[in-house]
Amino acid sequence: MISYNYDGDNMNLINTWQFWVILYLLAEVIFAFNFKKANKNMKNAGSLTILLELCTGIFSLLMIPVFEFKFSPSISSLLILLIVIFIYAATDRLNIEARYGLETSTFSMLKRLSTVFLIIFGFLFLKEKIVLNKILGAIIIILANIILIYNKGKFEINKYFIMSVIANFLFAIAMIINVDIANNFNLAFYTYITVTGPAFLILLFEKHSINELKNEFNLYNKINFFIAAFCWCLMLNSSIRAFQLGSVIVVASLFSITPILNSLVELIIYRNKEKIIKKIIISLLLILGVILVNM
Repeated sequence: MISYNYDGDNMNLINTWQFWVILYLLAEVIFAFNFKKANKNMKNAGSLTILLELCTGIFSLLMIPVFEFKFSPSISSLLILLIVIFIYAATDRLNIEARYGLETSTFSMLKRLSTVFLIIFGFLFLKEKIVLNKILGAIIIILANIILIYNKGKFEINKYFIMSVIANFLFAIAMIINVDIANNFNLAFYTYITVTGPAFLILLFEKHSINELKNEFNLYNKINFFIAAFCWCLMLNSSIRAFQLGSVIVVASLFSITPILNSLVELIIYRNKEKIIKKIIISLLLILGVILVNM
């Protein structure tokens, strides 16, 4: 875990992990709501990913003064960052389309699978000790996701579910090879790099034209789109900052309540009562699983 030391006189609200956790949770819920409203008329998920990443990057640049100014990467860390950007390009591309096709609460629950993949990779590649509580936590997270897809006597798996699983797998790979390289940069600038870099890669490999992007953008609700981009910026910066300042087990566990929050939003705003009890039970299992994993 990255940590910073501050003098007592410099301690304030913005330098507490609690502030960044609350900011993350608020941003996550607001993002999910506005993302769904913004792109109801989406035609091309690749174009949407590019537009959202570029806009998120601009908002992140505006946050540069909030964090410490530094730029001290080594050649090796720059090479790792380049690899991570390629992985993030695939991850973001899959996640955006998965978000479009899945309920917000379902997507939030599936995100916890990245924790399971991180544990497996830790055992296989980092030679970490096999610890009972981590294995038990991973089993509970997997069980929660099995319950999620089981309905009326059968397993319901669609392409969006598969996209989300693959995205979480790739994200875990990125986390394994990303050896605290964010510590070498101003945090907001690091976020800018890791969202705009993938945007240009997707633009290049999927061969999107400027006119195509303009036409796609005209399909969206602009207010909701910009709110979603701003909230994604807050989510990316606040998640890293919370882990920098706080306990991994506490922060990770609190982040895991997002499925419950999104389920409540679906209930209150969308009047979606379908499977609400099931979703809350699954969310509680996920929280328990994350707590065990991080003990």
